[in-house]
Amino acid sequence: MPANTPAVESSLTHDVDAIDVRYPLQMHDFSLHDPFVLADKASGLYYLYNANYYQYRDAAHGRGKSVVVYVSPDLKHFSEPVDVFDLNDVPAGAWYDDSDSPWAPEVYERDGKYWMFVTLHAKRETPEPPHAGPDWYVRDHGMQHRRGVFVAVADRPAGPFRVADPTRPTTPDNVMALDGTLAFDTDGSPWMVYAHEWVELFDGTMEAIRLDPNDLARSVGEPVHLWSASEGVWHPADGDAPAGGWRGDFTTDEARATIPEHSGGYVTDGPYVARTPNGSLISVWTSYSRGEYILSQAISRSGRVIGPWEQLAPIDYSDAGHAMVFRTFDGTLLLIMHTNMTRRGSDGTPLTPHGIVYEVAVTNEGFRLGRHRADLDGIADPARDDA
Repeated sequence: MPANTPAVESSLTHDVDAIDVRYPLQMHDFSLHDPFVLADKASGLYYLYNANYYQYRDAAHGRGKSVVVYVSPDLKHFSEPVDVFDLNDVPAGAWYDDSDSPWAPEVYERDGKYWMFVTLHAKRETPEPPHAGPDWYVRDHGMQHRRGVFVAVADRPAGPFRVADPTRPTTPDNVMALDGTLAFDTDGSPWMVYAHEWVELFDGTMEAIRLDPNDLARSVGEPVHLWSASEGVWHPADGDAPAGGWRGDFTTDEARATIPEHSGGYVTDGPYVARTPNGSLISVWTSYSRGEYILSQAISRSGRVIGPWEQLAPIDYSDAGHAMVFRTFDGTLLLIMHTNMTRRGSDGTPLTPHGIVYEVAVTNEGFRLGRHRADLDGIADPARDDA
């Protein structure tokens, strides 16, 4: 922590269970990957959730396999990280194991409970070949893990969170799913929108599944396909996919000529859904363009989760992504995502991912980024994060 970082005493009265009431950190002091902010009206505090990803390897933080939270009264000063969910004690019969850290936690308050959507993993005894893609991809690759989105529940935002049903994910248990987010349909019914891994399909997809309104950990019915990664509107200019994407067909002469062997697939990552003033649904989502993270968006003008979804122009090309949007207690709408997914320093070392924050507008034609909030994220140049 920089020596000039102030330690701020909280003037609020609250119960955050083992979280230091001092806030010695600022956002740029710690690594962030797939950040999610809950503005909790009950406590008057902001809860910034993040996958540990082995940043904190001690027993108090699940030896690196955990979800931590940083608590803040003002988005400028944060507590030390506190473990709210970890894999120290995987229950017998669980679908998942402790082979990797939890990914992409998102926490929502509903009916007096706090619901965490989190991606968990299970190492396969025998690697399984991908289910789709060019022949060379299916032949030469193997999936080492299973992956699914689970829902954990707590009575308070500081946890501890417990997986509601450890025996199966909320997403279909026979697919590689990740990055679940909560969306509401025109009739108010809850859905989970999630990414179906490019690792399994080469051309990753975005899917949705209806949730039980009384139990967000329980899915109802079959998943619905929303869009494929190759439909992103930047691909024709990049020269790596035709307009409208591949639609699962990699056998054409165009596909053989365009997709070189040993190339990467098309990635769907990090959906987050909001409703526009005229009732459409919009979703940010993240993929890659020319080797770097790209923040794009899609719109369902019907207002329904099932779409149809239309791809819109990307809104950020600065190797930052996996965004979400939240409203501050003073009413400002903010977007937070993480930087440095692929970038390296001059010595070749990967740069640390940090949170980057923008004001954002939700318009009838999609999200529109506004002012960069360097006062919150500590990043001087939004196009670069070299620290």
